[in-house]
Amino acid sequence: MMEERNNKRYTIYIGGIFPAPKFDLDVVDVPPRQPYVSDLDVFFLIASIIMHLIDMAFDINIAVRYLLANKVIYFIWTLFFLLIPSFINVIISRRMQHQDEEIDSDLAQLENHKTCGRTIIKKKICCILAVAFQLAPVIRYYDTLIYALKARNCEKVGDRNGQKRYYFKMLKEDQDVALLRIFECFLEAAPQQVLQLTILLKHYDSDINFEFIHQVGSIITSLLSMGWAMASYNRSIRLAQHDKEIMNIRGSICQFLWHFLVTVSRILMVSLIASIWPLYTVLACVCHWIAMTIWILIDSRGILQFCRKNNRAPHLTPTITERVYSVLLALVIGLVHIFVYLNVIDSNTLLKHVFFYGLCFFENIIANLLWMFNLSIEAKNSWYFPVYIVPCTVPFFLGITAMTLYYTLYHPIRKSQLQLSLRNED
Repeated sequence: MMEERNNKRYTIYIGGIFPAPKFDLDVVDVPPRQPYVSDLDVFFLIASIIMHLIDMAFDINIAVRYLLANKVIYFIWTLFFLLIPSFINVIISRRMQHQDEEIDSDLAQLENHKTCGRTIIKKKICCILAVAFQLAPVIRYYDTLIYALKARNCEKVGDRNGQKRYYFKMLKEDQDVALLRIFECFLEAAPQQVLQLTILLKHYDSDINFEFIHQVGSIITSLLSMGWAMASYNRSIRLAQHDKEIMNIRGSICQFLWHFLVTVSRILMVSLIASIWPLYTVLACVCHWIAMTIWILIDSRGILQFCRKNNRAPHLTPTITERVYSVLLALVIGLVHIFVYLNVIDSNTLLKHVFFYGLCFFENIIANLLWMFNLSIEAKNSWYFPVYIVPCTVPFFLGITAMTLYYTLYHPIRKSQLQLSLRNED
């Protein structure tokens, strides 16, 4: 996280990107919002851990099955999409940890002896295991859950100071793990599903065997995991900013459906076209990736904050090293933008959403048409031809509908405005 001094208060950046107030964990003076850990908060944490573990188990299982079936190429590609994103996540996790230590070295030294995540990520052998089994988000989720439970225990015994202390420790961990989970989902799970769907489309011969069942299981769990991660991520961001209203369960459901359905349509679109022209599909994705990276770098304030050294004043011109790191981070976020929009600046998103989802709609339609008109007669007569036309277009529109419902009815700011207008009428 990054820190910025502003007279009487401090500002940190969630994952080095999103602004949120920084509080002294040992001071009773806290913002107006009650430091209350709800059942929904605990449910989100436990569900996130379970979803990640199930997704990880299915992915590792399908890789092993490819190896046992002597499908070495598919095994290598599956393993590649498992390990490289996990390696990137561990690097980002260590960077976040290093920033936390720079901001508050005394607290960081204390935490290193008490939290599972910080101890494991620091040890080289454990770091290798974290990469191999995609454990970076799980470790941080575990620490967050422990803080949440401690805050609830303090509330039960009437320890207000302890409740506030553990509540803000929970927020601090949750801020980091939310971004890590997004990177894990859209750098590992999304490409993994494109790969598995492409393999299914190219080689499926209408036989339902164990390999087919495991492929479908891997696809479904990863899709659910990605939608859940985005909903959990947006909830965590709002929870950490005391000047914003907390998202309710209806808003969380709308966000889950929005990101889940849009992601489904994007993954199906890429998979369909990759089953015919894999090389051209890769080139198209690279072009989209570069365009999104340039878009992110045009307004790179949040990216630069993550890559700055904390001992340098914010007004100083970034060093060459900091700029290189910011470009690398923008490239990572640009990969996420192949599938879903990730806002890296706390600002108005209307025009950004119109541009991004308009571009995605155009790409989906073009890919659908190319796929429909270039299939063989045999493929057009197959069972999946009419089935795939609908999921590539309908989920996208349903996802945009869920997004519209969220912003018009269930967005916390909109909800507050509606409540205020009702009070004025009364």
